[in-house]
Amino acid sequence: MSSTGTPTVVQILKRSRDLKNGAIVAACNTVNREEEANYVIPSVYNVAVLTCSGPCALAASCFPAYTTTASSDGCACTCAEGGHGDACLPVAVPEPPSTDGTDLCVRDVRVDVVVNVSFGTSVVCYVGVTFAADFLADMESMSGSVRNVTLVNCTFVGEASLYVVGWRSDPPAGERADVLISGLVSCSGGGVLVANLFPPGSRVTVVDSVLIAEARVAYRDVYDLGDVSACLVVHNVNLTGSVLTIARTHVAAAFRDAVGVLVVGGVALSSRGALYVAGLLVQTALGLCVSVEG
Repeated sequence: MSSTGTPTVVQILKRSRDLKNGAIVAACNTVNREEEANYVIPSVYNVAVLTCSGPCALAASCFPAYTTTASSDGCACTCAEGGHGDACLPVAVPEPPSTDGTDLCVRDVRVDVVVNVSFGTSVVCYVGVTFAADFLADMESMSGSVRNVTLVNCTFVGEASLYVVGWRSDPPAGERADVLISGLVSCSGGGVLVANLFPPGSRVTVVDSVLIAEARVAYRDVYDLGDVSACLVVHNVNLTGSVLTIARTHVAAAFRDAVGVLVVGGVALSSRGALYVAGLLVQTALGLCVSVEG
């Protein structure tokens, strides 16, 4: 992370809620290329802070929800069912959808109208597409037991934003979402917003993307943040047996006191639901890199 001052890297406000389990692991975070990470996290949370100089610091960051044991030297993780890789990560990046070898993706075009993925659609895939207007993926309004949305190497221009909206209430048993956002580039006045409930088995993955806000980002309808501006917004997300992954992504808020990553209303985790963040580079002009509100 980089900033013009000495920013608070992560700020989490305490609220009067029952916290019976869960963990926060912060490993090798730096500011302005020096190890000066400053954390403001209430003691009620189970927090482990690992330095860059510690032996096996990164390998020791076994993802708790999908790890059964760690070796005595702290350099290896034994994964439970659903864990992936050396650190038992909760998700492996999926391939774009296809059926019997048929390419289902829209490729290499420009879209100048709002895209509203909803009724009667179960699979949507865009590769190398430029969006000049908002893209709204409403999982609850889509059809099928698995709602699959894939955007690979797409670009958002102007004030276009991406909305990944889950269910507003518990869906019928067996319904889930599989969302992959890979290689997305947004370098103007738009952002990415993830909201609502994702039922068991759902995966929402944002990976290898660049989100740069050079002007105030204004989100639509019920997701309006008022005077607050943020590149990446996690809005009242409920992960019930599901996983939200944000990895290898660059977020830069160049507009006044805009926030890099804003979590609104908290993130509810249950039934081995997990929020996984790794390789996230956040830059801001005057605002917080990461802010958790509510």
